Amino acid sequence: MASVQGTPKFKSKDFKTTLDELKGIFDAHSLGVILMDALERRSAEQIFGKVTRGGRGTRLSAVPKAELVGQLTAGFFADDEVAYQILRDLDRTSQKERHIVASIPEAQAPNRVGSYRAISLKRERAKLVWALARDRRASVRALANLIITEFFAEAADVQISRAVLDGEQKPAALDPLDMAKRLKEQADRLTEASEQVTDLESKLRRFEEERARLLAQLGAKERALNQQNGVREDLEAQLEQLRRSLADVESQRAQAEAAQVEDDQARARADNLAQKVRRLSKLAGAADVLAQTQSELDAAQRRVQALAREKARLDDDHRASLEAEAQAQAKLRSELEETRQALRQARRQLAEIESTRPDASTERPDEGVVILLDQANLAATAQATFSRKVNFSRLLDELTFGRPLVKAVAFVVDNGGGRFDAFCDTLRRSGWELRIKRPKRFGDGRMKADWDMGIAMEAVALRDAAPVLVLGSGDGDFVPLVKQLKKWGQRVEVAAYPDGLATELVHCADGVTRLGTRTLE
Repeated sequence: MASVQGTPKFKSKDFKTTLDELKGIFDAHSLGVILMDALERRSAEQIFGKVTRGGRGTRLSAVPKAELVGQLTAGFFADDEVAYQILRDLDRTSQKERHIVASIPEAQAPNRVGSYRAISLKRERAKLVWALARDRRASVRALANLIITEFFAEAADVQISRAVLDGEQKPAALDPLDMAKRLKEQADRLTEASEQVTDLESKLRRFEEERARLLAQLGAKERALNQQNGVREDLEAQLEQLRRSLADVESQRAQAEAAQVEDDQARARADNLAQKVRRLSKLAGAADVLAQTQSELDAAQRRVQALAREKARLDDDHRASLEAEAQAQAKLRSELEETRQALRQARRQLAEIESTRPDASTERPDEGVVILLDQANLAATAQATFSRKVNFSRLLDELTFGRPLVKAVAFVVDNGGGRFDAFCDTLRRSGWELRIKRPKRFGDGRMKADWDMGIAMEAVALRDAAPVLVLGSGDGDFVPLVKQLKKWGQRVEVAAYPDGLATELVHCADGVTRLGTRTLE
């Protein structure tokens, strides 16, 4: 379905294009016939009056319509303003026909439009021809030319027939057979035209019914809008009343604020008078005030002297603290040097052990296990994770797991207390050999009891005592020791509680035992 074009604006590009298309379809004769039938006399008079500036005093009602149409036809081809006025008026009067033409599919247009050809070129057929000429589709516009040409051919045949009937021409001018054919064609066209008119009337009724329905809806909308307008007016009246009430409240508030200001001013004047009275009273006892001020000044001087003494004491304490810190740093440097010497000694011992190592075929038995236990590490992890103590007898059974035990050594830190000796006896009865170390205490309260070096030295010394060494600790600092023992061909296993087991230690060990609650008290 094609859309209906509106009348283009005057002197626009679309107007020029449309005007060229119409001039290509109509000549002066055919356009005059269209205007004569489709253009209302009143519209013709209005257009004629505009283009002639009122008809130059001519009384237009006395001018025959044919003369008006002739003037307008000539103006259409000579004056764009006349052409625009005619275009706009015919678009308006042919609006219904234009919608009908636009609704016809392009492929069906020749057959559908052909049914109109038998209608005499009066008002309806003239508006139909104009609707075809204004269609956007070129093939449909061409049908306007076809209808116009056939109309004039039919008009010529009718003229000849009338001349024969009037005796102006001889009957030979009419071919009876041809005349019969033409009469039959006219009858067929009249039948088709009658059907088409009926169809148009049906469409017109539907348009009118739709228009009535839309008008009814419009009326309902207008009533609803009127109701809403009434509600809006009521709300506006209430709003206006609220505004007036608010204005009254604001006025009362302004009055209250003014009264408050006056009250504040009165209070200020009263306070000023009271200050003056107090000032006079003070002046009356100026001697007493001066003596009291001097006493306060002496007390302030004494406080200043006391603060000066306190500052000197704090400076002395600060210097003493700095000296103590310097001594602690010197002690730490000394301990660091001792550790370095111990490390160098351990390296020398390791080199001596390596140089005195017997032949591989006789150095290590085929089975057995050596267990080196970092007691503080496992005990601290068990307490933090499970809030329970380690059962070192069950732990030894868990670590041997049916393998012959060559040696089990527990490295213990003596933190003092009467129960330490009993704890050591329990470990010995469970099958552990003990290595005991007392922690070093520093001046700032810190303690150091690190068995890492001792465990490493023991592991090196016992690496040939058994094919498997179990390290009971999750400390990642033992990674270099594990790697070195593995280079010497030792199988190294690690045993610790999961929360205290370093990931890097897991990755480098040959086996890992994740201890559970079975080894706890």
